[in-house]
Amino acid sequence: MNCDRIMIVGCPGSGKTTFAVELGEILEREVVHLDKLLWLPNWQMMEYEERRKIHDDIISGDKWIVDGMWRSHVAERIERATLVYFLDYPRRISMWRALIRRIRFGGKQRFDIADGCKEQLDSYFINYIKNFRRDVRPYLVSQLECNKDHLEVITFTHPRQAKRYLKQLRARQLD
Repeated sequence: MNCDRIMIVGCPGSGKTTFAVELGEILEREVVHLDKLLWLPNWQMMEYEERRKIHDDIISGDKWIVDGMWRSHVAERIERATLVYFLDYPRRISMWRALIRRIRFGGKQRFDIADGCKEQLDSYFINYIKNFRRDVRPYLVSQLECNKDHLEVITFTHPRQAKRYLKQLRARQLD
C-alpha cells in the first residue's frame, strides 16, 4: 500500500475529519483540511482560481493527507493520490452525525474550518447531505474508477469498519 498521497472523501457528516486526524496521528503526518483553506470568513466562497492555486500547491507535494471533498477539485486530487479512503455511509448516518456536530459546535468555530466560519446546519447543507448519493457520489465513483490503475481505494460502508481499520493500523504501527 502506497501511503504517500492520501485523500479522505465522503458525504459531509460521514466523519472524514475524525478519520483523517486519527490517521495522521497513526502515520505521524500532518493533515490538510480543505475546509480550513478554501473558504473565506462567513462561509463565503473563494474565487475558483484562488482555490485552484491553493489546492494545486497542496497536491503538488510528494506526501500529503487531505481531508475534504470539494468536488470542483476532486478529479485533480484523485489523479495525484495513491490511496483514497472513501467513507461511503448511508445518508442517515451522515445526517445524524451532522446534526450531532451542529448541536456540539453550533455557533462555534471548529479547528478544521476557516477562520470566521461557524458551525451551521442550514437547508442548503441538509439538502447537500440528502442528495449526496444521487448528485455527488456517482461522479466521485467514476473518477475513482478512471484512476484505478494507480490508485488504491479503501471503502468503508459503516463507521464500525473505519474504526476497526484504524485500530488495526495503529496496532501494526506499534509492532
